[in-house]
Amino acid sequence: MKRVVRFCFKWGLIIALVGSIPFAAWVWWLNGQVVSRFEGQKWQVPSEVYSAPIILSSGAPWKKQDLENLLEETGYRFGRNSQKVGWAARSKTKVSAHLRSYVDHLGFHESERRIFSFQKGRLIIQALNGDNIAEARIEPQRIGFLYGGNTERRDILTYDEIPKPLIDILIAVEDQDFYHHWGISFTGIARAIVVNMTHGSRRQGGSTLTQQLVKNMFLSSERTYSRKLTEVIMSVLLEYHYSKEAIITAYMNEVYLAQLGSSALHGFAAASEHFFGRPINELNIDEIALLVGMVKGPSLYNPERSPNRAKARRNTVLAILKDQGRLSTADYNSLVKQPIRLADKKKERSIYGDYLDLVAMQLSRDFDETTLATKNLRIYTGVDIRAQRAASAAMQRQVAALEKRDTRLEGLQGAMVVTDRLTGQVRAIVGSSGQYYTGFNRALGAVRPIGSLVKPPLYLSALATGRYTWWSEIEDKRLRFNVGGQVWQPENYDRKTHGTVHLFEAMAKSYNLATVSLAHQIGFDRVGDTLRQLGVKRPFTMHPAMALGALELSPFEVSRLYQPIASEGKSSELGVVLAVMDQNDRLMKRFDRQNAVPFTDALLAVTLDGMTKTPKIGTARAAQAAFPDLRFAAKTGTTNQQKDSWYVGITGDYSSTIWLGDDDNVPLSITGSSGAQKVWIDFTRHVNPRSLPEALPSGAARYNVLNDKFEIAAERCDNKTNLAFLLGTEPKESSACFWPF
Repeated sequence: MKRVVRFCFKWGLIIALVGSIPFAAWVWWLNGQVVSRFEGQKWQVPSEVYSAPIILSSGAPWKKQDLENLLEETGYRFGRNSQKVGWAARSKTKVSAHLRSYVDHLGFHESERRIFSFQKGRLIIQALNGDNIAEARIEPQRIGFLYGGNTERRDILTYDEIPKPLIDILIAVEDQDFYHHWGISFTGIARAIVVNMTHGSRRQGGSTLTQQLVKNMFLSSERTYSRKLTEVIMSVLLEYHYSKEAIITAYMNEVYLAQLGSSALHGFAAASEHFFGRPINELNIDEIALLVGMVKGPSLYNPERSPNRAKARRNTVLAILKDQGRLSTADYNSLVKQPIRLADKKKERSIYGDYLDLVAMQLSRDFDETTLATKNLRIYTGVDIRAQRAASAAMQRQVAALEKRDTRLEGLQGAMVVTDRLTGQVRAIVGSSGQYYTGFNRALGAVRPIGSLVKPPLYLSALATGRYTWWSEIEDKRLRFNVGGQVWQPENYDRKTHGTVHLFEAMAKSYNLATVSLAHQIGFDRVGDTLRQLGVKRPFTMHPAMALGALELSPFEVSRLYQPIASEGKSSELGVVLAVMDQNDRLMKRFDRQNAVPFTDALLAVTLDGMTKTPKIGTARAAQAAFPDLRFAAKTGTTNQQKDSWYVGITGDYSSTIWLGDDDNVPLSITGSSGAQKVWIDFTRHVNPRSLPEALPSGAARYNVLNDKFEIAAERCDNKTNLAFLLGTEPKESSACFWPF
């Protein structure tokens, strides 16, 4: 018998030792997987795209309700006071807010409490001590991601950024022994069994947070004994190598909480922004409880899809906190009554999709797609969220109204480019007239004849010679041109001639015959050179019809053409991306633009001043009627057979280019005045417009000039017009307008 026992022991030991070799090798391989994944790049996170900060300036036109709406849209809560960061308060006449701190390519910006009041429609900003403040900033807003094939959304938190209440509630609900076990908890399993049996439902799970993390990061969702064994071993290995802080941090960033179309939402930070529209550190206890409750069943307890079920689960979490003594009965009774208030989310891709196209296009020159899709870069742009929303809404409303008025316009499309008047930074892009992002960005891709939008650059070309001023006279008469053996005979829109007119009248009223006559006098090639110098990069051959807008450009290219004029020489190129930073706040690339313009500031300013006549006496009078106190420049454009409706409007803040047309290039029943101008009026009503400044740069000045004689008119003169001149080209004689009795 002893011999049998000895034999069995001997060979059993040998078999166990031999069998342990592959097991040990397997454990060694698992250890390598845990370490390499946890110490390398844990997640491939798409780059985030941010707007420009919203700058609130003292003296700017603002309505109290507009500011309140803006604060709510950017995730600020209104309460009784604004002591906490991210909170705001309001009275009948004032708004106060504790603005968030932020980091961008210009550095760190401190949080600050500011009081906003409104005097005669103008914003007044003050500090708490009553000091006047020139400006305040609302932090850049995330407008989207550059996926490049990546289907995860995640905001990475460090341990110090995780709110302590979130850690406490998560551990209380999911793993009370987290700080005491080595990856698996037998007491936790036993406790879960007791709790679930006592309440007749599954209120707690037996898996530790470490096991859940391992399952999410390393393993599939299959339910087998081998997978469970792998989970246990990897959990122990993870606890052996890394601290509890590192594990809880990884869990906070890894946990799956929702499916948003083709994109998976991971991590509490991303979930906080998605569901509540604010940072995780600004959530209330009941909101944290809701997110923690979703861990048990992200689809089952999604508050957007199943609000009642989500609220019940949230209250279950609050009950656990009460049972553990972490929440008083009074607080529990108050919190369970709170409704679930989700963020009023806009469809990001539909609002900003066209702008993101532009961002991706610019970055493709300096960053490969894999980097943009996986490295979690922060991309700062110049988009103005107020301008973007106003532009998108205006396009949708006005196109819908035009289609309703005339059924022949069904299918009408549009595009819009809004730039900062001074810097040239693109503030908004609209690529279609529909509510949703279509994938075809007409702001970039709709290359169409620009019609009368070519006229301001043409008149600039004439002014640049020094032989013409806005007062100069030109004949508006019929002309014939031989173009390649074919006779070209242009016409005015009204099919009439208007005799001798001043240049400012010819441009304001968009007289084709006078314009072609002027182009013929200064030389068509000179006009072509001016267009190229102003920024037209698309190849074209100059011929007489080009003087009336046969030149084909996209709305984006038109916007670039007008930028030197709008900015009076301060900018020429359009900017989209300002800078790219990594998650460690390190600047990776800053995008600076060359803004040299081969024309003087004075010439550009005189040209812009001439464009202010279009709203006063010309084809944009409807816009002036809508804003009687606003000083702005404008130009309408309509192409042959009314196939394209164009409008350029320039205020103190923005230069806007709008195009309306049909994708099939068919004739329409609208002109620049009756179509695109309506979109601009709608947009401008929603962005608190400021007038163009009256001041002219050195080298230019304004004079009152007699209409019928090239003389400076005295104030008493009636028959006069105020015009801007390049110094040296103004009238040399004056008239006192004394009349004999």
